Amino acid sequence: MPSAQERAKQLAQEMRKAVKEAKEAEARAKRLGEEVMQALAEAKAEAESLADVVEYPPGRYECKSCRQPLLFMEPTRELTPCENCGGTEFVGHEPRVLKVTPPPPKKYPAGMYECAGCGSRVALAEGVDKLTPCDICGIAVLRAPQS
Repeated sequence: MPSAQERAKQLAQEMRKAVKEAKEAEARAKRLGEEVMQALAEAKAEAESLADVVEYPPGRYECKSCRQPLLFMEPTRELTPCENCGGTEFVGHEPRVLKVTPPPPKKYPAGMYECAGCGSRVALAEGVDKLTPCDICGIAVLRAPQS
């Protein structure tokens, strides 16, 4: 049976190991948080780029390079490359730009938050109107993180 002093040394060693692991986990969580914010910024840029849809009406188009005719029977979002020369610029009907109306914003937009109960960081990948309880403390109240 180990003595109390040996047990205290063993527990102190385990505690140092646990603190080291906690620091590593905190650093990883911070790095992942930064990556989440970057991914969310990219997702927002992608969504904004899809807000305007270009649509070419049906009709006859002509390749600017070789004058090869191209005929579309239905509206299309992209003109295919010319079968004759591979050109991508055409003369013909002007495209229509359709504005896509985004849905109303959510109460909690995507981003990083802190739990109001325990302070743990929470990443919302998509905007939501209703929060789920915190995995750690069970409270469903979030706030902007204290930088």
